[in-house]
Amino acid sequence: MSREKYPRFPLFLSLCGREILIVGAGNIAVRRAGILLPFGCSIRMCAPEREDELKDPLRGWILDGKVRYESRRFEKDVLTGREFLVFAATDENETNAEIVQICRGKGILVNNASDASMCDFFFPSVLRDEEIVIGIAGDGSDHRKVKQIRKKIQDMLKGEKRPK
Repeated sequence: MSREKYPRFPLFLSLCGREILIVGAGNIAVRRAGILLPFGCSIRMCAPEREDELKDPLRGWILDGKVRYESRRFEKDVLTGREFLVFAATDENETNAEIVQICRGKGILVNNASDASMCDFFFPSVLRDEEIVIGIAGDGSDHRKVKQIRKKIQDMLKGEKRPK
């Protein structure tokens, strides 16, 4: 049965206290970490860059103790078995594919930022507004459409806050 044949089921999970591993430290990895931080998870990142080479805000999160960082290339011993979710977000397609293969062998849900067909879950566009969390996801083929819909919903929520 092909995974691509079926749509993804939207599911909101409690990440509180769960370990999340993000492999990579580029723009996508940093965006993922920034979106995940408010949800109470424990974020660990692994990438070969030295800490002093990292961009803000990642460097700030590390200094503040919000993200644990390992300055090393991915090898399978990076996976401890405590990970709830893993994000393969390196700039190397082969490394991302290797991460997916290892995680699936260990029963860990994994997202490959470079190949939607190798994702056990999609990372949605997330909108947070006070007590509301909205996740928007497409099938991976039209990121622009997802962004447009997110903007429309965001504008709608801002409109509700205008004084009457």
